[in-house]
Amino acid sequence: MGIPRLTTVGLVVLFLVGVSVSRPSAQTPGPLEAYKAYLDAASKATTPDALFPFISKEYKSMLQSAPKTEVEKMLKMSIAKDKLTDITVVSQKIDATKAVLELTAKTGDGRATSGKVTMVKEGGAWKTDEDAWATPIKKVPPSPRLRRAGAAR
Repeated sequence: MGIPRLTTVGLVVLFLVGVSVSRPSAQTPGPLEAYKAYLDAASKATTPDALFPFISKEYKSMLQSAPKTEVEKMLKMSIAKDKLTDITVVSQKIDATKAVLELTAKTGDGRATSGKVTMVKEGGAWKTDEDAWATPIKKVPPSPRLRRAGAAR
């Protein structure tokens, strides 16, 4: 009687250990998810401090050493302010510590854009190290004065 009970207890313990080992733990976000979190933070940022949790040490250092007026301009002109939607990965190269993503997206006003993002892994988390986007200039209708001048010709 003692041996079957001991065997049953042993099997239950082995089962519980196996379940806890095979259960996926909370995973850190991948490079694209981390970049989207950066974009969300950057869309609301009024100071560079709001970006620090999402950017690499090198990027942070650059922002801290740049003239304040330049950083303010950069924040106002950030692609994140365009509220990107439909972000799609065109290509990606990911290794243990670096990811390069080529992306397409649409700006909030519907213009197509493409970009290249470099992410680095620091402290186990993906951080934005660099991003560059090519976006067509917004079409601005000609002023009424220019339209009248063209019609007078």
